Amino acid sequence: MLATDAAANTVTVGSRAELATSRVQVRNAVLHRDGGRVDAVKLRYHATPIPASVSAVEAGRHAKLEIELGESFDAASPGQAAVLLSGEAIVGHGTIAAAA
Repeated sequence: MLATDAAANTVTVGSRAELATSRVQVRNAVLHRDGGRVDAVKLRYHATPIPASVSAVEAGRHAKLEIELGESFDAASPGQAAVLLSGEAIVGHGTIAAAA
């Protein structure tokens, strides 16, 4: 799904290639460690972690955070959790707001 329009009651769909993204914006993010420690992200519960880096460098709460993906990911879904990793350790999380 590429877009929804509740007022028009429409859903825009596209090909798998059109769903691929290299950046994900998250809201209500929390970094438990320095952002430089983030080396991967999980964007779905059973998905394999993918290489990533974040725009913020300070630990703490962030209203918005951008995650740069090391490889493209198909269909990052707004409303789902993004789990930030350093190796196998969880070092932060946020709610996916948009994919670019």
